[in-house]
Amino acid sequence: MPMSNEDQIAYWNGQTGQKWVRDADRLDALLRPFSDAVLETVSLVEGERVLDIGCGAGALTIAAASQAGAKHGAIGIDVSKPLLSLAEHRAISLSAPASFKEVDAADYQSDHPADALISRFGVMFFADPVAAFANLRGNVRPGGRMTFACWQSLAENDWARAPLDAALPLLSVPPQPSPPGSPGPFAFADQDLIGSILRNSSWNDIDIQAWNGPVTLPGDTLQEVAGFMVELGPVARLVKEAGIDLSRVEDALIDNLSNHRDSRNGRVTMPAAAWIVSAKAP
Repeated sequence: MPMSNEDQIAYWNGQTGQKWVRDADRLDALLRPFSDAVLETVSLVEGERVLDIGCGAGALTIAAASQAGAKHGAIGIDVSKPLLSLAEHRAISLSAPASFKEVDAADYQSDHPADALISRFGVMFFADPVAAFANLRGNVRPGGRMTFACWQSLAENDWARAPLDAALPLLSVPPQPSPPGSPGPFAFADQDLIGSILRNSSWNDIDIQAWNGPVTLPGDTLQEVAGFMVELGPVARLVKEAGIDLSRVEDALIDNLSNHRDSRNGRVTMPAAAWIVSAKAP
């Protein structure tokens, strides 16, 4: 069942938000290629105002602020108080010109329209994406631009699918897939759907580029990698509800991960696939 905006806010302010805080450094390392792709595509200019949607622990916001400079810096918005607290701590420790606000991007109203709106996997959770992107357009100056990363399908992301594949044989009732386009990490898997949403929310010059390549999973041992993958995905909840020992899923996952381990450095790399989406405000 897809979560409402209220459910999403509760979800990211509960145990999930705390887990992401705990593993923020490892998550940022995993997702660094996509942050780099967003920044390369948006091509920030010093002095621009930047707004980061669904900023989480602030890694992309802080990186954008370093490019835009201290005149206006960058603002990150998110619904997760735990992650925003970490983001603020990081910005202060780095003396970065970045600030953060606890707001829902679906109805956020900025005092100063941004030159560039960016996001790293923070825009796929809106209950009404057309309305949300229309609202975001109102936070960008005329002619301003937007660039975000979103996941392609689960089938194209071996690193995300592997924990589910490990858990499925242990579940008496397999989980029902969410309807296509419903809020969640893979809501924007369909390239045509993204284009339709952005056109219907009056964005122009829409460009969608595929990003395909390997990602390096955090962990020095297969056990550490498996624990990380299982804990931060939906599998942990499914297994808990089914009354299954999580270690059984980790053991099954390790068998899969061993096939993706680099013999030279022991790190685990797996295929990932995302869309890098750009558009302009009229």
